[in-house]
Amino acid sequence: MEKFLFVLSRGLEDPTRATRAFQLAKVAKEKGHEVNIFLVDDAVAYAVLGLADNVMAPTGDAAKPYIDYLVENKVSFYICTPCARTRLYSEDEFIDGAKLSTAAHLIDLATEAKVFTF
Repeated sequence: MEKFLFVLSRGLEDPTRATRAFQLAKVAKEKGHEVNIFLVDDAVAYAVLGLADNVMAPTGDAAKPYIDYLVENKVSFYICTPCARTRLYSEDEFIDGAKLSTAAHLIDLATEAKVFTF
């Protein structure tokens, strides 16, 4: 089993990259790998309940089913603390399992995993 870290910085303005990141994270989890997701910059919006509900890539893929699968399968979502606070998001608004985290934790995760950035 491998470890994969998906780092997403694009927000609601780039549904293609976000949807693809969540899709690939889902595939990795389905294959039995350990998966973590770290949301930074505008991507912290994906941690807020309801904000991803209508996000769809031009291919027709929707982000929400992928996110729902990841949440249901206990994939950890780490949220950049200053990124979330700057946008006035708080943990009580987040999807299940999402938690605020730090740059130091991101680096720790990256040293132990194969990293995909979107």
